[in-house]
Amino acid sequence: MKAESAAVVVLAICIFLSFYFTFLSFQAVDDVLKKQFVTLAAYFLITGVIIFACLTVHLGVKKAFSRVEAQLRSSEEPSERDEN
Repeated sequence: MKAESAAVVVLAICIFLSFYFTFLSFQAVDDVLKKQFVTLAAYFLITGVIIFACLTVHLGVKKAFSRVEAQLRSSEEPSERDEN
C-alpha cells in the first residue's frame, strides 16, 4: 500500500469519526458527555486537516521533484550524444 493511499484512508476515518462523535454529542443527555464528544470530534477534525495538509505538501513536493528530475534527464541526454 502506498503512503498516499494509507494517508487517504486515515483521513477518511478521521473525518468519519469527527461526524460520528458530533452526532453522538447531539444524542447525549449529560452535558459532560456532550463536551467530551465535541472535544473528540474537534480532535479528529483537526487531525484530518493536518493529514490533508501533509498529503497536499507531500504530493506537491513529489510533483516538483519529478519535474526537476525530468528536466535534468532531458538536459543530460544531448550532452552525452555530443560526446560520442
